[in-house]
Amino acid sequence: MDKVRGLVGVPFVSGGRDVVIGMDCWGLVMEIYMRYGVKLPDFTVDAFAFNAIDMLAGEEVTSRRWEEVYPPITEDQAPLVVLMRMHPTLVTHAGVYVGGNRIVHTTKATGVILSRVDALESRIVGWYRPC
Repeated sequence: MDKVRGLVGVPFVSGGRDVVIGMDCWGLVMEIYMRYGVKLPDFTVDAFAFNAIDMLAGEEVTSRRWEEVYPPITEDQAPLVVLMRMHPTLVTHAGVYVGGNRIVHTTKATGVILSRVDALESRIVGWYRPC
């Protein structure tokens, strides 16, 4: 979890890609993966364009750029991109499983936070790693 040091408390900013000014959930995912030495593609979608995010997430996970990982999730699999439904029917949120039963994610209400997997379990729709 050393890779998330200094990120908790960074404000949420739609479209944000800066650890000082703020980040949205995909900006946070990109930042954490960069800290693991992996460059992920950037997607310029407004953080509140829920239908567009859901469509993009669906296209991405069916592409050859991602491998789905099936539970049970183990410590050695971190980091994993975690896709979630924050909207009742749409995939609208992403975070990163960083081990220790923790997911790092950001919301408008909280900024960057660490949450327990079981606290988000009902919202999780999939676990992915870049190929």
